[in-house]
Amino acid sequence: MRQPLPAIIPALLGAALLHLVVIFTVQFAPPTPAPALPDTALDVLLLRNIVPTSAPPAPNATPAPQNQAGDSPLGNASVTMALTPNDVPPQLPEPVALPPPVAPPTQKPLQQQTVIHHPQPAPTPVEPVDALALPTAPTATAASIFASQGAEITQLTSDLDARATLESGRLRRQAVSASTRELRYANYLAAWARKVERIGNLNYPQVAREQQLYGNLILHVAVRADGSVEHIRVVRSSGLEVLDQAAIEIVKLAAPYAPFPPDIAKDTDVLDIIRTWQFTRRGVLGWERTR
Repeated sequence: MRQPLPAIIPALLGAALLHLVVIFTVQFAPPTPAPALPDTALDVLLLRNIVPTSAPPAPNATPAPQNQAGDSPLGNASVTMALTPNDVPPQLPEPVALPPPVAPPTQKPLQQQTVIHHPQPAPTPVEPVDALALPTAPTATAASIFASQGAEITQLTSDLDARATLESGRLRRQAVSASTRELRYANYLAAWARKVERIGNLNYPQVAREQQLYGNLILHVAVRADGSVEHIRVVRSSGLEVLDQAAIEIVKLAAPYAPFPPDIAKDTDVLDIIRTWQFTRRGVLGWERTR
C-alpha cells in the first residue's frame, strides 16, 4: 500500500511554478544612465542684486510702532521695554553697483579685395581661304611691260607739267618723253637720245657684259637751256644697282648737251626728259619703242 506524499512536495511545486511565472512575466530593465555632459559645457554664474528686505517708508506714511514688551492686542500695556542691541535686526550692507560689462572690441571685417576681370575680346574668326579660289597672276609679257612703263611715263609727265604750272614765275619747265608729239620737243629729244646711246655703248658697263646682266629702268634727266644737267633721278629701278649707276654715269659722260633752239628757249627754261633705258642681253644700250 502506497504511502501518501508528504504535504511539502505540493507546496514546493507550487512555489516553483509561481517563481517561473514571475520570472517570465516581469521584465527587468537596467536604469538609464544620465546623459554625459559635453566637454564644452560652461559654468554660468548668475549675479543678482541684493535687494533690501525693508523698503524705505513713504513720505506720508506713519512709522510702525516698535516691538514693545507686554503689548496686547488692545495696546494698553503699562510697561514698555526698550529693545536691546541683540533684538535689533542687523543692517544689511548696501548693494555695490557692479560696473557694466565691457563688450570686447569688435574686429573690423577684412575688406575683400574685389578683382575685376575684364572680359577679353573674342578673337575674330579667320575665314579659311580656298587656295583654288585665288586668282592666278597673269604671265607678264614684253608688250605688257612696255605698256605699263609707257603709262607710268605719261603719268609722270603730266605730274611734272602740273608742277611746272605751280612754279610759274620761277623756272619754266617742260616734261617730254617718247610719246611727245610736238615737233620742236620731239626733234630735240631724238638728238639727245642719239648722243646718249652713242656714249652709252662706248662706255657700256663691263661687269654687265661679263655677267650677262640686263634690265630696264626709268630715268629722269633735267636739262637746262644751255645744255647742262640740272639733276638726275632714278624713277624706277632695274633691280640691279650696277645698271642704275651705269645709266647715271652715261648721262654725266654725255653732258653737256646741245643748247635749246630758239623755239624752245622762248618759253622753256628746263626740259624734264623721262626715258626708259634698256640694257639688253646683247650688251648694248637701247630705248623703249615709240608708238
